[in-house]
Amino acid sequence: MMLDSTSVKGRILDAAAQAFATHGVDQTSIDDIARDLGATKGKIYHHFGSKSELVCAIRKHSVQLTLERVRPQFDAPLSPPEKFHAMAKAHVIAMISELAYHRVVVEEMRGSKTGGATPAERALRLEIAALQSEYEGFFRSTLATGIASGHFRDQDISIAVRSFLMMLHAPIYWYQPRDAENIATIAEQLANMALGAVAMPQ
Repeated sequence: MMLDSTSVKGRILDAAAQAFATHGVDQTSIDDIARDLGATKGKIYHHFGSKSELVCAIRKHSVQLTLERVRPQFDAPLSPPEKFHAMAKAHVIAMISELAYHRVVVEEMRGSKTGGATPAERALRLEIAALQSEYEGFFRSTLATGIASGHFRDQDISIAVRSFLMMLHAPIYWYQPRDAENIATIAEQLANMALGAVAMPQ
């Protein structure tokens, strides 16, 4: 279930993502997050059993946020190149718009020390894997359709999807908040680059 950012859990996730992205997962305590929220750490522990569970919940929410932005483009009645470009552009906008969430995911993947996995964490990780598979499926399906229709070059779909998604993730590492026009320009350029990597030469 997608969390409303105005819900208690949503506000905790937003505050935790911002704190972790700003100061680092290992350097940020539940006390720090509670202080930012103006709440007690007991309120956080009521919803999340541990710091590592909170990090897993942020990972899950990051995928959900991206799915929410990209699904309408996947569902739209567009040609494969139009659909691919729209999805890629929406993906980049998601990376920038929810930057704190995605930066926490990158840090966690690099090996932040959040402790051993609890049963709740293991369940979250299974949910994350399912969401990621669903999301990659949007691009796999669009690429396969484009290859079959002759719009895209025949190539290994798994390699292609993993490679252009890495490129579309790029703003996580270097983007600095500026303005909406800048976001649109970045998204357009990266979407054009991704499409160029799969499209048949004109």
